[in-house]
Amino acid sequence: MLDSSAALAELCDEARASGRLGLDTEFLWERTYSPQICLAQVNVNDRVYLADPLDGVDLQPISDLISDPDVEVVMHAPHADLVAFALRHGAEPVNTFDTQVTAGFTGLSAGLAYEKLVYEVTRQKVQPSESFSDWSRRPLQDKQLQYAGEDVEHLFNMRDTLVAKLRDLGREEWAREELMRRFDGVEHFMTAPDEAWRKVGRRGKLGPSDLAVLREVAAWRENLARSRDLPVGWVAKDPTMIEIARRQPASQRDLVRVRGVDGSMKAREQSELLAAIERGRSAPPIVEEGAPPVRGVRRRVAVAKGLATALLRARCEAEEIASELVGTSSDVEELIGWIAGGKAEGDAPFLLRGWREPFGLDLVDLVDGRIQLQLVDDDPYLVIHRVD
Repeated sequence: MLDSSAALAELCDEARASGRLGLDTEFLWERTYSPQICLAQVNVNDRVYLADPLDGVDLQPISDLISDPDVEVVMHAPHADLVAFALRHGAEPVNTFDTQVTAGFTGLSAGLAYEKLVYEVTRQKVQPSESFSDWSRRPLQDKQLQYAGEDVEHLFNMRDTLVAKLRDLGREEWAREELMRRFDGVEHFMTAPDEAWRKVGRRGKLGPSDLAVLREVAAWRENLARSRDLPVGWVAKDPTMIEIARRQPASQRDLVRVRGVDGSMKAREQSELLAAIERGRSAPPIVEEGAPPVRGVRRRVAVAKGLATALLRARCEAEEIASELVGTSSDVEELIGWIAGGKAEGDAPFLLRGWREPFGLDLVDLVDGRIQLQLVDDDPYLVIHRVD
């Protein structure tokens, strides 16, 4: 256990010299906008240290390492940890290695929990999770400290074993490209306020003009929640956002009649919300990307989607790569819609970008009739035939 900010700073200098850092945190995320870090665990040169920010240890040196392109920060499922360091310490991630995602390129699932991945890769066992502990309470118990330390103890071993397998499979560049897409820069793992409207549930009932209002009021909610360090749902819940976008109240009197807008919202905040509504009313309507508008194209997408999904899964299984890494059902639908709509120029569909392109091209060949599928009784059960 590190007992001072100076001790952590000295340790981070050692990590910088070595070129890599193993990192995990224990946090609470129920009552705040971003995770509140209660404990930070670091692995430096295969030695494990714990730093307690609630005991006054400044975690800024860790944030500086996260932002250093010359230091590889090895983590497991780091999204929440990176959000915390970005919002609370100004980190700009630039060289993150995620053991969970990387495992998906080596024949394992891309969603394995830490203890399961440790066993799959190293055959070592770690103790059952303490992730539901209240990490803000002091003193921490011995079993909590042991669990916290084990969360970084095996990171380097897993990382090195996974990279060796990536090299054997010729997929090191694939993994590097995917890690950069997910984690290099806060814009890749945090939603910008102007894009927050895309996370609002049941927005499909709104028309294009309503969506323009929703974009502005959702950005208002996101910014207010961030400034007050509150969950966005504590500012206003999604149904309230939808109702505001639909009604578009123009006065405080009309605004407070919307269910979910109550007296807890200050007059200044109500004024800012009304201004956001007015900006949305004056903005161009938003037509969401989605199912192709032509009925014949929609039907073709619906028919082809099942076959394309089956092909994608078969290809992933044959290549020993996690299908969830390659693409989702929505990604398959986007690609088929693009093909059925005449392969319009512009941005290529997601499944035709970067390392995913060979998988996407198979789906293009399927829809265009250059691939046929046959069900058989034995493994692999789905046989792919290419047609000249």
